[in-house]
Amino acid sequence: MVFVMLPSGESQLVVMGPRTRALYFPHKDIPLTVNAQFHAGWAGILTGVPVNELTDRVVPLSDLWGEDGTRLHDQLISDPRNVTDRMEKALAARLSDNPAGLLVREATRWLDRERLPETARRLNISERHLRTLFTGAVGMSPKRYVQVNRVRSVLSRAGARKGAQLAAESGYYDQSHMTAEFRATMGVPLGAYLAGDLPAPSAC
Repeated sequence: MVFVMLPSGESQLVVMGPRTRALYFPHKDIPLTVNAQFHAGWAGILTGVPVNELTDRVVPLSDLWGEDGTRLHDQLISDPRNVTDRMEKALAARLSDNPAGLLVREATRWLDRERLPETARRLNISERHLRTLFTGAVGMSPKRYVQVNRVRSVLSRAGARKGAQLAAESGYYDQSHMTAEFRATMGVPLGAYLAGDLPAPSAC
């Protein structure tokens, strides 16, 4: 969930769904931006819709929460100094016991280390059921989730590691595997990304 106060005085309160590929925004002098990031497994409870319906989308909160979303937006506009506190209270009011969410969060602990069938056996559910729960709660399949996490690992290590060592420590079979997956996710090769040679910005 993101609240943005624009230089024009206008504001937006939106939910950005999980992204399967990088999205680049034009740089702007924005007076205020507050970003609340949801843990895997909880976004569906907080937004009120299956997360896979939000994948690669940006949706006004009012479209998901109705009058409650409009009311929260109005409160944030009227009291910008307490945006974080008001957002936290609004989200906390929507939390409830969520066994499926807890199961998905447990799955995220293991999927980077083992294959999906092994994680399903560990959690004592079928592979198909885990894939369905995971996709609905996280917004992407377990396979795509692991791919995105590997790219994040590359980005966190790229300054200190290179080539085959970087690929191995980030969970790839080899350097060519890393190169192909990074480009597919980020839209540019790793070298170009690190040099700041990025794709053209996209509108939010």
